[in-house]
Amino acid sequence: MALIGAVAAIVIALAVLGARGDADTPLVFAPSSLAPFEADLDTALIESGIGPVEWVFAGSQSLVTQLIDGAPADVLITADAATFARANAAGVTWDDGRNLVTNRLVLAVAPGNPGGISSLNDLGRSDLLVGVCAPEVPCGRLAMAATNSRVAIDADTEETNVRALTTKLAAGELDVGLVYRTDARAAGLETIADDTLRQTTTAYRGSANPDGAGVLASFRSGAAHAVLLEAGFLDVTT
Repeated sequence: MALIGAVAAIVIALAVLGARGDADTPLVFAPSSLAPFEADLDTALIESGIGPVEWVFAGSQSLVTQLIDGAPADVLITADAATFARANAAGVTWDDGRNLVTNRLVLAVAPGNPGGISSLNDLGRSDLLVGVCAPEVPCGRLAMAATNSRVAIDADTEETNVRALTTKLAAGELDVGLVYRTDARAAGLETIADDTLRQTTTAYRGSANPDGAGVLASFRSGAAHAVLLEAGFLDVTT
């Protein structure tokens, strides 16, 4: 796990160095669950006269680690409040942040549902290939909160970001997993309805410096916000 984290840190650092090619272009650190919608977000921001922007997509915890280590950014968006609070406590945000949208987990299955998944309880079956996000990742923490009192997950893999988990499900490398509703929709994955998951949500929170203020405002109530709602994210009131 330490080696994987180190490699991820190097990849993100290189991405940041490449993205700093134009100092006038806002650099946005965003969770990997926003990556499937990059093209639509770019279009919305450019048409609004805010973009273009440069993106760095990764697990929220990796983004915060890079900022703490000195990486530059103009906007930070995390997929949960706890990860944002870590960044805020470390002094790498520009204010206390604002909630932008919310998301929730779904029980997603491989194409054709070969494992015959019917409920959240199936995550405890040893005969299935089960995937979740690692516990230090927002989607992993949310999975633990949703299942803690109901089922002990027999996980075969714990991914460092939700996009990697979604990719494995879509490729049939896993039978079932807990991914964000928006990632499942973007990948065309079949999902199994579950009332417990519908009641467990996470708030995406963001902060920006003056150079990124317009971008963050668009995510909260402008064109970028509309793109996310269309993609399946849920609105917030705080």
